[in-house]
Formats: sequence, structure tokens, C-alpha cells
Amino acid sequence: MKRFYKDFDQFRVRQVYSLLSDAGIPCTIKNEFIQGASGEIPHHEALPEIWLLDAQWEAKANALLKEFEQDIAAEDVAKVDWTCSECAQVNEPQFRICWQCERPRLV
Repeated sequence: MKRFYKDFDQFRVRQVYSLLSDAGIPCTIKNEFIQGASGEIPHHEALPEIWLLDAQWEAKANALLKEFEQDIAAEDVAKVDWTCSECAQVNEPQFRICWQCERPRLV
């Protein structure tokens, strides 16, 4: 077994776990319910962790994690107004194309 991922955000750990499980990568979560002991033990030892059951899956798991993190970063960019590179129209974040000239948003 090999520790693959840990985070303070238990929801994020669950997202990564689901991503790996859906891809058929055998893994498990450790320390899922230990956060209540934080303070009694050092907080960095109470983080939920994802462990790969076989290290041979590490390359595929890393590729999926990288893609996931890029998607998260793209979502953060998508939360701000953007200016069209063609007509300089300011568009709200939910628009994927400029509502004035219909040019796609460049991310």
C-alpha cells in the first residue's frame, strides 16, 4: 500500500477517492473519522488520506489527479467576469461565449 493523497478538506478527499474508484483504481481512505481526535494528536496526523492498494496504479492515479486539479482551477477562473478578446464586451462568468459577438471564451 502507498499513501497517495491527503487534505484538510474531507469533501475533497471524497471527490478524489470517487474519481479513483470510478476509474477502477483500488484504493481506500484512512483516518476518515479521526478528525475529532485532532488536538489530542497532531492535526497533520489526523488528516483523511487516500492509500493506493497497489503502487502500480500510481501513474494513472497521478494523471487523474492532475486532470481533476486542472478542472478545479478552471472552475475558479470561471467565477469571474471576463472580457471578450474580439469585441471587448464584458461578460458574466456563466457565459461560455460572448453574448455580443458569439466568440468562445478563451481560458
